[in-house]
Amino acid sequence: MSNVPIIGEKKMDNEPMFRLLFCLVCQTLNELPPYDGDPELDHLLAIACESHVFPSGEPHKGKLFVLPLRAWAKSESKKEIIRQIKGGGSKGLAEVDDTFYESRSTFMEGAMECYQRHNKPKDGCVDWQDKSKLLIPNTIKERKAEGMARYQDEAGPKTYLCNFCPVSIGVNQRKQKLLGGRA
Repeated sequence: MSNVPIIGEKKMDNEPMFRLLFCLVCQTLNELPPYDGDPELDHLLAIACESHVFPSGEPHKGKLFVLPLRAWAKSESKKEIIRQIKGGGSKGLAEVDDTFYESRSTFMEGAMECYQRHNKPKDGCVDWQDKSKLLIPNTIKERKAEGMARYQDEAGPKTYLCNFCPVSIGVNQRKQKLLGGRA
């Protein structure tokens, strides 16, 4: 039996999942962390979609898939998932370019660039959760029109580029230890 999930198949309980955004216009795949909540509040998806617009400002069309990490981690099943998403048929441009079907972990790339720029810190970072690292969707006009405060001024949890950095592991372990948990 194949380890490749069928797109649209019901997810299995307690299995780590992630999301895959497929732009029908650009033919690109972007990896996103899981999200279970009101789609209107999914700011990471909104940020990932911001680069997918026509010069007129009209957004590209796309599809969002929720997939198990176990299947995505294996290169053969990853290729099969991409084949399902892109419609099957021939190997397409993978016959010409082996890297054509690679996806991007949208926020991980930015976090790793920052991590490298700061010489791979171990215990913390000079700009840990600095306001410049806050991931903010470009919804300023819409929020203003609705009489809402700026995203960064609203109450509630915020997501920083730092959350995708290796430094966050150490920070979370220290936090857990301070709160009396096991590290």
